[in-house]
Amino acid sequence: MVSLTTRLRRRFRTLTVRKLLLLCGLSVLFVNEFLVYTLQSFRWNAFPKRDTNDDMVILLVSDPQLIGVQDEKGFPIGMVARWDADRYLRKTFSRAYAYAKPDVIVFLGDIMDEGSKATEGEYDSCLSRFHNIFYETSFTKTVVVPGDNDVGGEGGDFRTPFKVLRFEKNFESMTGVVNHGFIDFLKLDIRQHYDTLPEKQQLITDLAPELQAPIRVIVNHETMMAKLKSTIYPILRLSKPNLLLSGHWHISQMFTCDTCLSDNDDLHTWPYVLRQLEMEKGFIDIDLTKTDAINEVMVPTCSYRMGVPYMGYGVAIINKSGHMKYWVIWQPSRYVVLRIYIYAFIIITAILLIDYILTPLKTNKSLFS
Repeated sequence: MVSLTTRLRRRFRTLTVRKLLLLCGLSVLFVNEFLVYTLQSFRWNAFPKRDTNDDMVILLVSDPQLIGVQDEKGFPIGMVARWDADRYLRKTFSRAYAYAKPDVIVFLGDIMDEGSKATEGEYDSCLSRFHNIFYETSFTKTVVVPGDNDVGGEGGDFRTPFKVLRFEKNFESMTGVVNHGFIDFLKLDIRQHYDTLPEKQQLITDLAPELQAPIRVIVNHETMMAKLKSTIYPILRLSKPNLLLSGHWHISQMFTCDTCLSDNDDLHTWPYVLRQLEMEKGFIDIDLTKTDAINEVMVPTCSYRMGVPYMGYGVAIINKSGHMKYWVIWQPSRYVVLRIYIYAFIIITAILLIDYILTPLKTNKSLFS
């Protein structure tokens, strides 16, 4: 009976350079497209024990910015770019969803990169991609707020009634109250340079009868605490939120202020503390019961196309008592993976070329030996 060692030796004798390179290429493909995501998930915090009656888990998604057509290169580069970015979002979101098992998914704007200027056909195509990527939204409570890329409002990309109506037709109302359990999600559509204070105050007054839950969370695309105090303080004082959630800047930060909602005639001093969260490990505990305090959590982008080194999804566990745990589940860098593909392609091509050149020489040598 032939031993295992002997059989392995025979196999290795028949292993050509091309077979070996094919094996290496398939190994790189497996690692980059499957294993890297699993390995990254091992670095996430162990999910804390949750009370299904008293805890609400919220999965926060910011700035996916599904790639459009107009600003991308033509066929086939644009098509491949959209395909790869969509696959990245699908792989990371499905794993984040399985990890968090959220009660609510909150999208903090900039769903589409070209949602504001897309044609009807482009918009419908991108909307279909959205539902395929974030498939779990079809059976999970979802809250969506628009970003400037969805309805305009930044630079020369002006917001119009048509853009607003199109967003609301395909997603949900841009302003209003979305209730789930003991939390009211308040959508005020606060913007940097376009808001008028009386309009927002009237909106809050109109929405007041719908605000019945003990915990109130303002969800908004643009950061709120970084605005001039004179423009945001009256809004926060009137709406009395326990927490602010935002995106837009593509990075992970938190604004904390223990006295920002207290009675204060000073409309210039805004004594918050800005905390960078990109290097944070473990959970951040936030007390939502302090009536004069305000905390704003800025959620990083989940798209590798935004030009930032860190991408992730925010996870918040809010207890009925008003205590919250927050952390980010970071995702692998796609650009590192793409560079590995380039290096692997160059190395494999070079070895194949060398083998192609040397093979005839080996054959001739064996003929004359």
